[in-house]
Amino acid sequence: MHKLVPAPPVVCAVLACILTLPQMASAEGKSLTGVIGLGASYGPEFPGSDESSSSAFPIFNLTWRDRVFLNQRGLGVYALRNYGAGDLSLGFAVGYDFDERLAEDDVRLTGLRDVEAGALFTAFIEYDLGIADLEFDISHGLSDGGHEGTRATLAAEFSTAVSPRLSLSAKPFVTWADSSYNQAFYGVSAAEAGASSFARYEAGSGLERAGIQLQASYTLSERTGVFLGISHAELMGDAKDSPIVFDSGQTQISSGIFFRF
Repeated sequence: MHKLVPAPPVVCAVLACILTLPQMASAEGKSLTGVIGLGASYGPEFPGSDESSSSAFPIFNLTWRDRVFLNQRGLGVYALRNYGAGDLSLGFAVGYDFDERLAEDDVRLTGLRDVEAGALFTAFIEYDLGIADLEFDISHGLSDGGHEGTRATLAAEFSTAVSPRLSLSAKPFVTWADSSYNQAFYGVSAAEAGASSFARYEAGSGLERAGIQLQASYTLSERTGVFLGISHAELMGDAKDSPIVFDSGQTQISSGIFFRF
């Protein structure tokens, strides 16, 4: 299946590194800075799927006057930006969660309710430890047809410039999800059990997944470059044990081209 989606998290991590590459011209004095581009990815159809599909996606990571941003989190503002010795940043955003699970994605899902994509509110903290950049995101689904759940992700990104053009990074992460999120994607209600081939299953809150993102970016010129990323996560707890999880290992590969201004 081919579809258009937003940039996957693995690509967004690449872009965060791109914005700091020293060989690129300084953006000092500009009101609007950032990265735009186009990419393609190949990954699971839905959380827990054992089937994959290819996706095209636009890339955007824009900041206006170092305060307002538009990126994978959505449209938001920084309450704090690069504050203190650790460059502490705190922000809020309203975006769109494209994670969904539809019965049409897999015939085995017949009888289960659709979990649709929808609006998402996110609050986050970023802090530079020197050896790594720490990130903590907490998000909540806002749409009636979606999961209406809450997730929290803690990640640490380690990056290095191998050469003036080549940058590499690794980002281990762990995600916790509440019962609303886990029940939507991994649970089976009594009504769904009666309409599908699955037994009733209650998915409670707990660690939902842990994994790592590996990224590489290579600049072709002062403002243009290419990237390659791979992300692998293992579902955990009630998510992993769910009867509607057909593969607990979730791998996504992404690549594309970017332009910085």
